[in-house]
Amino acid sequence: MCSGGDVSPEEKARTAQSREIDKQLRIEENEASKGESFIVKLLLLGAGESGKSTVLKQMKLMNGAGFTPAEIANYRAAIISNIISCVEALISAMDALKIPYGFKPDADHEISNVHASLSPMPLAPFDKSTESIFMSQSLPRGIRSLKGDDMETSKKSVKEEGAIARADDIISRAAERMYEELGGSENQPYPPEITILKASERMLFGLDLNASILEAIKYFWSDTGVQYCYSRSNEYQLMDCCAYFLSDAGKFLGSGFTPSEMDILKARIMTTTVTESNFKVNAKTTLRVYDVGGQRSERKKWAPYFQDVKAIIFLIAISSYDQVCMEDESMNRMVENMNLFASICNHPMFKATSMIVFMNKIDIFSEKLAKSPISKYFPTFTGQNSYEEGTAYFSDRITELNKYPEKSIYIYFTWATDTSQISSVLGTVNSILLGDALMNMGML
Repeated sequence: MCSGGDVSPEEKARTAQSREIDKQLRIEENEASKGESFIVKLLLLGAGESGKSTVLKQMKLMNGAGFTPAEIANYRAAIISNIISCVEALISAMDALKIPYGFKPDADHEISNVHASLSPMPLAPFDKSTESIFMSQSLPRGIRSLKGDDMETSKKSVKEEGAIARADDIISRAAERMYEELGGSENQPYPPEITILKASERMLFGLDLNASILEAIKYFWSDTGVQYCYSRSNEYQLMDCCAYFLSDAGKFLGSGFTPSEMDILKARIMTTTVTESNFKVNAKTTLRVYDVGGQRSERKKWAPYFQDVKAIIFLIAISSYDQVCMEDESMNRMVENMNLFASICNHPMFKATSMIVFMNKIDIFSEKLAKSPISKYFPTFTGQNSYEEGTAYFSDRITELNKYPEKSIYIYFTWATDTSQISSVLGTVNSILLGDALMNMGML
């Protein structure tokens, strides 16, 4: 246990920042109370990877703020980082799931000839010494547990609902068999392009990648084994933006590349600080939005911002019904989302606070339904595996968690990277917020 004198400089800086924000809030609220203007305080909450920061980006675009040159430069660096992180996660997953490069999932897997189910490619031995350096530095947490070193499950009890198991079918077993017959991770011959990526470590984070690495990334994404690994991405941690960026890596990694608004919306930067944004709803109303990190380690920062909240936008990635949490591989992401929502929705402080729920990433949800039945993870779902019945099911599950009958719960199904769709939803939300604020002030 650290004593009071052991506070880190970072913690002191965060405390000072929080106090300064509180001071500014008091000044602005006092000024607002003198006139007819008022401030509507809104929290963006939700588990990690739910899309909170993307919604905040859309709010900026809707209000004409746009992105500054400095922000655009930061997002370009973030996109490069996203691409490299996705490549690393996929390389690690290829070994964790035991999938050989060049594996063709649509081949006849009843035959015993390994090479009949591999795409033709030039092979080169891989220097194991460079692999150990690369893997020890870049192996994502979610993959380490798959490799068997961290297979011990969490000691806390986890509901059976939402349990996620590794694929066990003819194709996955064929991949494992071929992977082992080719020598596994230690002796498997790799294509030269893969050898380059596995040996390059974190030098990839430079903003100007050399031509050989760029070509290696393009080759890597086109590999049939990698594509099969990508199709099983619910079994490990992989960013949703993976296909968007890797499918056109040449453009995104080019030296003259400048991100578009869509590229920025797709870019992923993990929120580790509390950000405050102010938007003018009309001449007399300011919407003050707080975006906070959704990972478990970040949630302890939420409490100071709960006071005087007029509404909460809680984001849930509806597409996460077949995925595991980054912080706890034994917990289904959707179950984590529902548990977190219940704790916020039923908090005494928010008994009369409007809850606006964005069931986000409906585009990914729609795509998943064709190959990932909801009932496989949520046995209580007995309807057709369709968008309509799936969204109705999860909407009902969320609504049932509310213990305060007098509380208003507004549920919207959103596609946060679709500017037209989310703009329409946010316009409706602004009307709700403004109406609630006027009512609370006795003006309605």
